[in-house]
Parts: sequence; structure tokens; C-alpha cells
Amino acid sequence: MSRYSRFRILTFAIALIWNCTYLNTALKAQGLGNSPYSSLGMGEFYGDAYSDNTGMGQSGVSTSTGFQINNLNPALWVRNRFTTLDIGLIGQYKDVVSGSKKQTNAGGNLAYVSLAFPISPRWVLGVSLKPYTFVDYSNESVREVTGTQFVGIYNTTGKGGINKASVTTSYQVTKYLSLGLESSYFFGNVRKATEVSLIDKFTYDNGLDFSDEPVVSLNDRTTYNDIAFRAGAALRIPIKKENKLNLNLGASYSFGTTINADRTTTFEVTSNAINIINPDTLDNAVGGGLKTPNQLQVGGSLEWPFKLILSADFSYQQWSKYRSFANSNDGLNDVGRINVGAEYLPRFTSLNYFDLVRYRVGFSYGKTPYSIGNKDVNDTNVSLGFTFPMGRGYQNFLSVALVGGQRGSTGGGMIRERYGRVVLGVTLLERWFVKQKID
Repeated sequence: MSRYSRFRILTFAIALIWNCTYLNTALKAQGLGNSPYSSLGMGEFYGDAYSDNTGMGQSGVSTSTGFQINNLNPALWVRNRFTTLDIGLIGQYKDVVSGSKKQTNAGGNLAYVSLAFPISPRWVLGVSLKPYTFVDYSNESVREVTGTQFVGIYNTTGKGGINKASVTTSYQVTKYLSLGLESSYFFGNVRKATEVSLIDKFTYDNGLDFSDEPVVSLNDRTTYNDIAFRAGAALRIPIKKENKLNLNLGASYSFGTTINADRTTTFEVTSNAINIINPDTLDNAVGGGLKTPNQLQVGGSLEWPFKLILSADFSYQQWSKYRSFANSNDGLNDVGRINVGAEYLPRFTSLNYFDLVRYRVGFSYGKTPYSIGNKDVNDTNVSLGFTFPMGRGYQNFLSVALVGGQRGSTGGGMIRERYGRVVLGVTLLERWFVKQKID
């Protein structure tokens, strides 16, 4: 491949990442749909799994085929022997039930964009950009004001999220052992508002228009930025000769950190979205932090190369050590989660197209950090995945992951969310840094 072609592809990749940054900013306001749980802690997490691992129950800390980037473990990036560009989009449909109240919503966002460079046969350097968390909720409640003829209408909303830009270095230490380190920069902002309006009971009970009534609102805008690190190790142990069966072991550890934060709080009184009095800034860029907990992920897998992978992972995170900007834990608990999955490739050397498609199935179960009335909120999902070869020589791939699950339950003030999620990924491979030969 000529130097000019490599420069052109690199320029294209940089431009793509820049445009994806803009796309992420534009789509982030929509998020993945209204989620009441995103009002707690850091919000909802997108997770580190890309489209292929998502189809395997979000498992894969120990193994990677090298066809696509495995972002669950920094040590596995070294398996990508060619320059690899991975791009993903995510969409979600959700049905939310709380008591007699029901709601359906949907949303979508950029899932990730990553680029891996093989610097040498034993060293890979990568860059990535992805949304890390999102906040997207809107709740309304009505209460009578005791001793008066008024009712209070309370609206709480939240929008925004935190993004993650990373540089990953992965090195093959020995024939079987690889290590990796991900250095990340977190950035983003979250906007939360509480609005209250007093309405005459007669007006409210009879459904009369009260849009011109004064609305008192308290608005918070918190901006985040800081760095964090994640380390990983992966071990591939041959069980049968001639690379017919491997036992893979892997671990990934995310170091807890305190993300720097600045908060600005304003007070407003409006009518028909017009200020009745001048807004008042109560706090201006007050400094603080968001303390995130450590996370440990371990996994093992059996790999029949270019045929079958059976994978199982376990993760644990101490959310009891989380602290918000206000130094509150938000009632979050420690969580553990299991992820299992399988990937099957019918026949790698076949001329039949569907023998070259990789098929996946997975299952995931675990606690969430949330609890309501001392009851844990559990999350269970199943997944299917497909990777379709495309392009000249079938060296590029289109991946689809389908996830269906339920979080929480009904009754006792609980909130049940049933969701369907789709992750669409495109992988482009290019043979850079391959020594040219002259026949």
C-alpha cells in the first residue's frame, strides 16, 4: 500500500472522528429515551462492549478474534494485526411502568468510534471516542397545598451526559501474555431543573388553561472533565496442538477517580417562557467533584480458532463508595454481574457466503446500583448477534446486535423497564505496516 494511500485513509479517519464528535454532541440531547433511574448517580451507562461483544451477552474480557476491536479489555487490542476502524450506532425502545402509569419512548446515539494502529507485530496503539453516561428523565407530580385552594405542580427534568475520549496501548509481552492500558479523558455536562407552579384547584380539576401562570424554576448545570485509567491482562493457553483449542483468561481493572466538576445554579420566575423578574445566579462555577468507584472484570473462554468461542465473565463494582457533587451516595449499592455468550463461525474457508457469517448468542444478569424501598433493582437480558462480511475480499464487516431485557419490577413503588436495543457496527480493515515483497 502506498504512503499516499495510507495518509489518505488516516486523514479520512481523523475527519470521521471529528464529525462523530459533532454527531455525538447533536444526538446526546436525545439520549436513549426517558429513564427515571438516570436521575441517580452518574446516570445510565452505555457500557464498554462494542457490537460483536454486545451480541455475546456483553461478554469477552478474555478473548478476541482480531476481526474487530474488543474494548472490554485493553490488553486485547494487540490481537488486531491490521489497522482497524470500528464505528457503532445504538438505538433503544423502552416500555416503562410504575403503578398505573405507563410510558413508551425511544432514542438513539453514536455508540463508539475507534481506530487501532499496529505499530509493530507486538504493539498496537489505539484511539477511541464514545459516550460514557447519559441523563435523560422527566417526571411530574401534583400535590395539594394544605390549607389553601391551590395545588402545586412539580416538574423535574435532566438532560446531558459524560463522554469518554481514550488512548489505548496494548503490548504482547510473551507468546501467550498481553497487557494493555487505557488512558481516558472524561468531559461533558448535565443540566437539571426543578419547576413549580401553583394552580387554583378549580382550574386544575376542570382542565382549564393555566399556561400563563407563573413558574418558579431552579436550574443546575454541572460541567465535568478529568482523566482516568483502565488496565488489562489477557492470557491465551494452548490446550491442543496446532492451535486447535485455546483456553483464554482475562481481567480488566478500572481505577476509581474523582472527576472534576463545576456547578452553576440559577433561579428564575417565568410566565409563558418569558422572565417575569431577572434571573438570579445563586452559585457560579462552584468547584467540586464526582467520586467514581473501582471496577473489576474477569473472564474465561474456550476458543476453537475460526470456529467456536464459549465465553463467561463476572464484573464487580463498589457503588457504595460513589459520591456525588453534593457528597451524597444517592443510595447506590455494590453490584455484581455475570455475562455469558457464544460465537459460531460455520466454515472459515467456505465459498458459501452464509458459512462466513459469524453468529452469536448471549445472556446477562446482575444487580443495578439502585434500590427502591430496600428492594434491589435487577437487570436481565438476552442477546443475538450477527457479523456479515462485506467489501472486496470480505475483509470488512457489518455487525448487528439485538438485545431484549427487563430491569426492575412492578409493585411496591418499583419501576419496571422492558427494553429492546440495537447496536449496529461497521468495521474497516486495512493492511498498514505490512512489509512489501517483490517477486
